[in-house]
Amino acid sequence: MIDALNAALSAVQDSDLPPPRDRVRIRKAAALNQEAFGKILNVSRLSVSMWEQGKTEPSGKNRQEYIRALRHISSTLGIPWMVTGDEPDA
Repeated sequence: MIDALNAALSAVQDSDLPPPRDRVRIRKAAALNQEAFGKILNVSRLSVSMWEQGKTEPSGKNRQEYIRALRHISSTLGIPWMVTGDEPDA
């Protein structure tokens, strides 16, 4: 069971997260500062800051929760996941 869970978590691709600038845009659309968003995700403000600057990437459970929170905000507020020009090169 643990191996299956680890495999599922590691299968998440970088494309599952929007680019760093869109992470900021989505969070701000929810009127959340980094401190508040970090508390929601059970991570530090510094972690949120580093993810939003693209200096580090979340992994494991933190990655899953971050994606889930950003997707929830995006869909609830009806804002795009990525803005035009952010799509990764094919």
